Amino acid sequence: MEGAQILTELSPLCKIYCSDGEEYTMSSCVRGELMEVNESLLHKPSILQEKPSTEGYTAVVLPTFEESKSITEGLLKQKQYEEVVVKRINATTATS
Repeated sequence: MEGAQILTELSPLCKIYCSDGEEYTMSSCVRGELMEVNESLLHKPSILQEKPSTEGYTAVVLPTFEESKSITEGLLKQKQYEEVVVKRINATTATS
């Protein structure tokens, strides 16, 4: 896409500010073109946890064709991802 911002694995996508004062920078993790940023997160950040498979995305990055296979091989499977989310939610509620 002409005019799209080119990202590397370390390019920052966003900064996350937590209620406990912690701050995190989320990186692209893949090389490619930035196609879309989910601006809905600005108004309702809870959709990251509430709808992670649909509306809870940070950005859409289009990887180069050559890299797409190696990128998808390293992704978590659905069940693995759900286990990570459950662990994080449990850890958050345990410390609250």
